Amino acid sequence: IAVLFVSTAMLAYLYWKERKERDSLLTRIQATQKRLDQVSLSLSLGEMKRASDALGEAQQEMVALLPSAVKAAPTATVALRPAPPPPTPPPASRPPAETPVKPPQASPVPPSSVVAPKPAPPLPAPTPALQPPAAAPGPASPSPAPPGLTLAADETPYPLLWAEADEHLLLAEKEQKVLHLFRYSGSGFALLKSYPCIVGANGFDKKREGDLATPVGVYFTLRYIPGKSLPEKYGHGAFVLNYPNFLDRKARKDGKGIWLHGHTPGKSLGDPELQNTKGCIAVRNDVVRELTGLIKASGAPVVVVNRLQASKTSDQRHAADELNTFLKGWAKAWESANIKAFMNYYATDFMSADGMNYQAFKRQKERVNSGKKFIRVQIEAPVVVLVQDERGQIAVIRFTQRYRSNNFESNSRKIFYLKKGPGGWQISGESRL
Repeated sequence: IAVLFVSTAMLAYLYWKERKERDSLLTRIQATQKRLDQVSLSLSLGEMKRASDALGEAQQEMVALLPSAVKAAPTATVALRPAPPPPTPPPASRPPAETPVKPPQASPVPPSSVVAPKPAPPLPAPTPALQPPAAAPGPASPSPAPPGLTLAADETPYPLLWAEADEHLLLAEKEQKVLHLFRYSGSGFALLKSYPCIVGANGFDKKREGDLATPVGVYFTLRYIPGKSLPEKYGHGAFVLNYPNFLDRKARKDGKGIWLHGHTPGKSLGDPELQNTKGCIAVRNDVVRELTGLIKASGAPVVVVNRLQASKTSDQRHAADELNTFLKGWAKAWESANIKAFMNYYATDFMSADGMNYQAFKRQKERVNSGKKFIRVQIEAPVVVLVQDERGQIAVIRFTQRYRSNNFESNSRKIFYLKKGPGGWQISGESRL
């Protein structure tokens, strides 16, 4: 019994010792990974000294992980040299200068005979992911801009189809940790600037509350909150995004509080505590300050992709025309008071902003239209965006709707979520801004 007791105690001690060594090894590996992540981010920001320091610390961690025989060997210190600045593009390739705009004021959160459209040809599939070898043009910023995008003369970002003239749109690449600022000029989308950003620690699409993932999809700003009204960690301020949107809820994704915001003053992106977020998109405070003068506090498109893809400009224009024709046809069908023609624009699994399904929505329109002598529907300021991962089968349209009839008038901002089936485009869901 004594021998058995002693043997058991020795085995328990050996197991505890091995477990402790394994946990220590895992901790060191995680620390090394953090250092390497910091090197990568510092390089993208052009902060060579910070990258060099982080690399030296990572080397020390690696040495600590090696066997003692290897530890005895001398190690070399790698010095990082600043990369030569990229060549300045010719004046013709620079985007037009921005006119300073006063930041918008924070707005309150809102309460949360025509025939059916004919089948349309499928939208083009996106081309391979864009490569980012060159710095994005634009005014100088406190730290170097991250790599920009290379777009051929006949290419455009795949998700972006159409917007009102001079509207600014944001597009975030999670893999590259870059936020791009585009402006629609009426003839196409011009890349103005690219900013470094950090995203959720979990690199996958957001599914659940607390999963530390940044969602992938098409979103819109709901309002802007100044930094003085927020905890210090949000820096200059935050744009609140409409996550979860209709498509997220339909896919049974949950969670809330996805923002585009700044960070703690006095810190820098790439610091140990600013390597990633809990799911938001964070940029420098000077970037937030700049964006408040460019994008809308409510209704600005913020597209999030893993990695941006491109498409031929001619193909995107064809897709934009197709969806524009659909939207105009929908308005004309509503004005005709022909419920059958009007409902042909809606999918049978449609869900309204008020939670009505297809049949309830149809009955409500029949009841309302029975008292109308005339209906006029005007569509203004549309933005048309494709969901990149759905390969042209899902589109999102934001617009202002001005409605007038003999006994009622209203103005509202809507978001349509469209899907493409054998019969063409149909509205599967809507929400309000």
